Amino acid sequence: MKAKFISFILISILLLSSISTAALELDDFDKNLFVKIFKDVNSDDLEYMARLGLDSKDISLILYYYSNSDKRLDRDDLDYLVRNRERISEFHRYYGMPQIIFDDELVRFRHPRRERHFAPLDTKKYDRKFEFRGGTEIIKVRGNNYDYKYNNKRTGVEERIEIKNQKYEYYYKDRNMVEMLDVHHANNKYSYYYKNFNTGRTIRKEGRGRKTNKYNVYEELKEKYRDMEDDDWDGDDDWDDDDKYDDDHDDDNVSVKLDIEIDLSDLFN
Repeated sequence: MKAKFISFILISILLLSSISTAALELDDFDKNLFVKIFKDVNSDDLEYMARLGLDSKDISLILYYYSNSDKRLDRDDLDYLVRNRERISEFHRYYGMPQIIFDDELVRFRHPRRERHFAPLDTKKYDRKFEFRGGTEIIKVRGNNYDYKYNNKRTGVEERIEIKNQKYEYYYKDRNMVEMLDVHHANNKYSYYYKNFNTGRTIRKEGRGRKTNKYNVYEELKEKYRDMEDDDWDGDDDWDDDDKYDDDHDDDNVSVKLDIEIDLSDLFN
């Protein structure tokens, strides 16, 4: 009995040591990278995630998904992601994201931020309809199929996301812009289109994407960070306003901060 108790203590010490070791893996370079690229993320948030056992690659993928989806990262989501850290890339559909990144950069949606509803992570059956003044929001999940529809007649916003085993389709339109992304999962070919009705600025991209994983997302973020450092990026949001772009500007060479709402303050209480 005593031997079993000692074994339990040793195992507990080893587990705690492994968590502490994970925290040390987040070096100053990675902290600076995340804080510079993602809004509302600070060193305390990052250190806490690292203490839970998430490394820089895990954190890269998590922040990438949450920044693009407008989803708030809270305690419940973070706990679930920690328990399923090897499967995070499989959850792309719950953020309304494709399972690829572009061949030359990360996917970055340009539509305005807004509050929205989401299906719980990893759920296989979900049906909800939300009604509000002037419109509806519908979410439907069946296995690996995900359908999202939002229509607001009062503001003129229409958004649709359809994810099946072999395809991904995204459509957004409001009074100022239209944005579309189609992906064929069989060969990872994609077609992206964006147009700002006010400025006439248009972006078209086609190619064969790379399947999203934490390693290539981290490498793309590192490249973006180094470009920002080389260009002496001053940290303001001027590049995010389409009316400040030159239509002939090469968008692929512009460092853009990804927005994220992160609410981890209660974790330190």
